[in-house]
Amino acid sequence: MSRVRDDPFHPDPGFADLYGRIPDAVDLEPWLTLSRSAKPPVLYLGAGAGRLAVPLVAAGIDLVVVDAHPGMVRRLRKRLPNVEIHESLIETLRLERSFDLIIVPSNILDRSELVVAAARHLAPRGRLAFELTNPHWLEAKRHSGYKVVRRRDNRAEVEVTYPDGTVQDGEIELIWPEDVEAFLATAGLQLVRLSGHTEAELDTSPTFYVVAARALTRTRRLPPRPK
Repeated sequence: MSRVRDDPFHPDPGFADLYGRIPDAVDLEPWLTLSRSAKPPVLYLGAGAGRLAVPLVAAGIDLVVVDAHPGMVRRLRKRLPNVEIHESLIETLRLERSFDLIIVPSNILDRSELVVAAARHLAPRGRLAFELTNPHWLEAKRHSGYKVVRRRDNRAEVEVTYPDGTVQDGEIELIWPEDVEAFLATAGLQLVRLSGHTEAELDTSPTFYVVAARALTRTRRLPPRPK
């Protein structure tokens, strides 16, 4: 049994090899519908080896793709030779332009500072859509292939076992659906929509989807001047 670690600051070559073996996604929702409703191109943060990015491009979506892992980026450039691809951490990414839609279809925007960094590239009326692991699902029962090794407050050390027996180690911050609005507010964003997987109740959905936008600044209306 081999083990790999998801650590953007110390990229594990085996992590990219693992993701390179995972079949491409068949179910592209909600990302396909969101992308089709946005002004292109769509910024995709944390694209991995292209499991979702490749079928989205095949479906006609114009993407700008980012990942921090050099092994993932090599695979992306091979699989998507006509797509703009950047190797960068979210925290250090500076594209000097904004996007109508930013998608992050994985549990990587689990800290306020990362949401702030992602939102730097958001157009004034743009949307940031991302996916988070659902703590309700984690607490409901034991899950085949997914194990919480240790938990301290809202931080969990997890193991994910893949069909070939490879085990991925990682750490995640647990964001509860009930706390999402407050979580977004710390990054100057407001909630547009929150949902679980199709046909799944929020407490039984393994992950949940968040769509956010810049918080509106309400101007105070002054009373009319006395005549």
